[in-house]
Amino acid sequence: MNVRDRRTDRGSMSLEMVLATPIFVAFLLILAGAGRLVDAQSQMDGAARDAARAASIARSAASARAFAAGAAAAGLRGTSWCAGGPSVRTDVSGWGPGGRVVVEIACDVDLGDLAFIGLPGTKRLVGRAVAPIDTYTYRGGGDGL
Repeated sequence: MNVRDRRTDRGSMSLEMVLATPIFVAFLLILAGAGRLVDAQSQMDGAARDAARAASIARSAASARAFAAGAAAAGLRGTSWCAGGPSVRTDVSGWGPGGRVVVEIACDVDLGDLAFIGLPGTKRLVGRAVAPIDTYTYRGGGDGL
């Protein structure tokens, strides 16, 4: 390579970095947003599973709802991404020995700090779990917790 060819390449690396850096940073921010959503969905599913299990060992349908709400709140305690706290819906229509209980937890994930790259401000995530009610466990008739 002679001296003349080297002079024509001067500054090409700087130009490439100026063009590639914003694309690379945007890619990293999109990965951060996707990671936040995957982690939040995993936590929602885990909290729903724990809430359904807690509801399935209750002695009445009313206490099952209370147990599910308590377990869901405990499972998502300390999360800063759940805007307004989780909403818990417990379906006890199949309540009774050999039945099932279904718990759905919904939460709005705050993505406001990543909105400038095109993500929505919030994303609603839902975790759902079903737990069987033991056939042979005695269930009292009262609504006591």
